Amino acid sequence: MAPGDDDASQRLKDLSSRVRAARSESGMDPDPRPARRSATGAMGLGFRIAVELVVCTAVGGGLGYGADSWLGIAPWGMTVGIGLGFAAGVTTIIRVVKGYDEAVGLGRASRAHDDEPPAAG
Repeated sequence: MAPGDDDASQRLKDLSSRVRAARSESGMDPDPRPARRSATGAMGLGFRIAVELVVCTAVGGGLGYGADSWLGIAPWGMTVGIGLGFAAGVTTIIRVVKGYDEAVGLGRASRAHDDEPPAAG
């Protein structure tokens, strides 16, 4: 090593810490949590998609079974109900993936909750 390397290294560390401090004071320092949140958010989105599809199909099948029992048209009510439930599930999944659910209800509320600064405790 050259004689001035220790001094240059120390100056570089000082500069780095000053830049980090200035960024955090001005609010430009990125929050380290979003990287972790994106991984859990992707897994949550995957589970939501799976649950939406299963629940919509099950509800459609249940309504079709009820129609079969009430009207005596077995197996057509359940067949149509499962088909419509599956179509509703796919439509819901498309809305979730494209972000259309953000305009109403839970999507907007959860986004507003994510954007809130953490409460000082």
